[in-house]
Amino acid sequence: MLARRENRLNDLDGSQWLYWTDTLYITNFPPDATHPLRQRHGAMKPPELMAEIIRFFTKKGELVLDPFAGVGGTLIGADLTEREALGFELNRCWVQIFEEIKSKYVIVNNKIVPRENAMTEEVRLLRSRMEEGDCLELIKGIGDETVDAVITDPPYGCQHYLSGFKKETNFNMFNPAQEKDFGNAASFEMYFCLMADLGREVWRVLKPGKYFILLIGDRYRNGEYIPLGFRVAETMREVGFRLKGVKIWCNQATRRPLRPYAVYQCFVPNISHQNILILRKE
Repeated sequence: MLARRENRLNDLDGSQWLYWTDTLYITNFPPDATHPLRQRHGAMKPPELMAEIIRFFTKKGELVLDPFAGVGGTLIGADLTEREALGFELNRCWVQIFEEIKSKYVIVNNKIVPRENAMTEEVRLLRSRMEEGDCLELIKGIGDETVDAVITDPPYGCQHYLSGFKKETNFNMFNPAQEKDFGNAASFEMYFCLMADLGREVWRVLKPGKYFILLIGDRYRNGEYIPLGFRVAETMREVGFRLKGVKIWCNQATRRPLRPYAVYQCFVPNISHQNILILRKE
């Protein structure tokens, strides 16, 4: 009988590991209890999604860093999976929303519930931390090779605003440091330079053999498809990371309806997926 091999990456069994290697990643996470608060951000990710990613790339008790924490989807996911987590966020509005979530919600049976509905002793508090400020500055305060995983959902290129939302609600609301927002880069070239700056700091703080996970949506601009995920991956390869794979993610429960772009004229894609870039420090 073969001895069971040591799992050096996570706490999953073999079947769970195999499932997660599928590059097609279709989920069906409905809005969770914190959604009414988090939806003000306009580009938040389901905490359950982030929890699945965290479970694969870390073990319980390990440290996860999110340099673009937003309203805390990654941090909540870390709390669901009993990992330590630290997030950086430039926009004070989103930090305040996350702190409100921490004060109003708890974890019961691995689910986020309103604190007033937690009628059991088996309650876990949300313990992840979020710091307000520029990620390129804040990350300098983290020691070399002390982080077990960096998992983040950065802005998707220059002047990244979501259609259907007012400009001031797209990552800039009440933000006194808009010029430092990666989403406000003057050009894609400047955006890639900023991402490279971050990548070098992530390389420094990550432990050897650990992973840098980026959720990146492709763009369509001025009549041309921009494979932003590929270009960010190339940027991180130049920093030194090795690209280990890409998962194509779409959440069916919150997927936007298809829009009739250029019907009867030409092909314009409905971009309903996002790229989960899997990079490793080797």
